[in-house]
Amino acid sequence: MESIATGLRWKRLRDPVIVIGAPDPAAREARWELGATVAASLMPA
Repeated sequence: MESIATGLRWKRLRDPVIVIGAPDPAAREARWELGATVAASLMPA
């Protein structure tokens, strides 16, 4: 995944979220934060 993103010249906004097994509340919060960060980065300045 990272090599594809690098090839497209995308910048990493946050560290990846890795969840193994059923997501707990902390994992859900981390995914929400990641999604919110990506969404905010797409907003026009």
